[in-house]
Amino acid sequence: MPLAKTTKESALQKHGGKRMQRWLWMLTALAALLCFWQMGSVPLFDTDEPRYAQAAREMMERDDWVLPTFNGRPRYAKPVLFYWLIIVAYRLFGVNEFAARFWSGVAALGIACLLGAMMRQAFGVDAALLTALVWLTMVGTQFFAHAAITDMVLTFFMTAAILALWQAVTTGSGRWLWVGAMAMGLAVLTKGPVGFLLPSLVIAIAAAILSCHAPCTLRFPKPSAWLMSLFLFAAIVSPWYVAVTIRTQGEFLRQFLFAENLQRYAGDNKLPIGWHLAYYPVTLFLMALPWSALAICQGLKGKGAGDEGRWRLLWRLWALLPVVLFTFSRTKNPQYVLLSTPAVAALATEWVIAASPSQERYGKGFFAVTTVLLSFSLVLTPFLLNTVADWRIRLAGGEPVHLGWGIAVIAMLALSSVALTSLPRFRFALSVSALFCLWHAIAFASLVPSVGAYRQEPLKHFAQQLARQLQGGDLLVVYRRDLSSVVFYSHRQVIRVDDRRRLVDLLKTSHRVDVLTHVRFLPELRGLPLHRVERLHGFVWLSNRPTRCLVHSR
Repeated sequence: MPLAKTTKESALQKHGGKRMQRWLWMLTALAALLCFWQMGSVPLFDTDEPRYAQAAREMMERDDWVLPTFNGRPRYAKPVLFYWLIIVAYRLFGVNEFAARFWSGVAALGIACLLGAMMRQAFGVDAALLTALVWLTMVGTQFFAHAAITDMVLTFFMTAAILALWQAVTTGSGRWLWVGAMAMGLAVLTKGPVGFLLPSLVIAIAAAILSCHAPCTLRFPKPSAWLMSLFLFAAIVSPWYVAVTIRTQGEFLRQFLFAENLQRYAGDNKLPIGWHLAYYPVTLFLMALPWSALAICQGLKGKGAGDEGRWRLLWRLWALLPVVLFTFSRTKNPQYVLLSTPAVAALATEWVIAASPSQERYGKGFFAVTTVLLSFSLVLTPFLLNTVADWRIRLAGGEPVHLGWGIAVIAMLALSSVALTSLPRFRFALSVSALFCLWHAIAFASLVPSVGAYRQEPLKHFAQQLARQLQGGDLLVVYRRDLSSVVFYSHRQVIRVDDRRRLVDLLKTSHRVDVLTHVRFLPELRGLPLHRVERLHGFVWLSNRPTRCLVHSR
């Protein structure tokens, strides 16, 4: 029986009826709340989060809606829309971690709604709710929903663009084409050309394949609709790009398009070819946990017929194209394949609803293997951090690393999910979702704060103390590490120094000079007129003036 008919007859009626549907609603609501759980309890993580947060604050304080700046200098790394959104959040919630991350959580919920709308139209209400739940319980979803970076917002706009354009080319609707054009315009205003390139490629390749195998399913909008969509896209993108180009005399476009896009994608990279080929498939698999195995089993299924085949074609291309495209990129960042995860959620949902007995057996077996490996990886993490000297020094300055009780609990939760494989598919999916809702809640309540206590809390506390002590002419220096979080939490200009001789020159001035650095760089600073004010885990505060810190050393 085709998938569309199966789901429209309501799969839940086969697996428990209204009681199961109530559980599905409750779990989806719980997973939605998790997008904001503990959002403001952990400091912003270097390097990207504080850069976006501080750039938005500097724009807000200058009442400047055109040119982003960071640490008092123009920031050419990204377009402006995400900064505007953070400014709105600052005015609603104040300048804090929650406000900086707020729109990522909203975007994650928005993607769940878009996926739900897609699946409801195609396969019914039950599939819509289940897809939203699968998406919201993915590891990558919750991780990036709690991150003050552009990628979840970008994924929302690109998801909207893909779904709208798909509707346009399969129904001939000009209005859907306009919606897709506006969504791509907002994506380009969020992160640049990739916001146009990826949705366009997904739809163009899918349409090309359908034109060969099922041309009657394509209904392209009229030429006038394409012209109108081009106008809408330009109307959204052009005003700010023109304004910032004039403001910076073209420097923004030169830096952003060439340094931040072309050079990062096509520059030289000496990494082994195996690393390039494996990085993004492995990354996507980890980001889509616990549903990766089920999605792979469904993705390997035949092409299908009718609506089932068309939707599966879209999901496969949607999931694979970002992986293929960025495999050849010089820069490797996990968030580059975040766009693939909504399609993975759709494939996993299709497995739950329509897997054959053999697919169910293979899917559950693959799921069991991956969750066992995940559990053992989590259990081994504290041991490795304390055994590998370089890792322990980098994270805790050589001190023993204690990640708290949370990592053991989430490892046991992941392992216990293996026992759920004996349940029927729908009960299995709901039970796994409930388990991973608890998994995420504990991870953000215990594990993430434990990591933040080593990586970011020392810098946050030192920077806040210095913000109260330093006067206008005093110098705050960060030695041989990223300065982003120090700039945000001290709310003043910070000097980054990577050369001992440069630091010596600064110390020769009559100014007070305070230096924040990692303890592994202390041997390089021996003999300089600096005394230690305080050490906290792997970081140390030095000064050339008598001072004190209210943070206790550890």
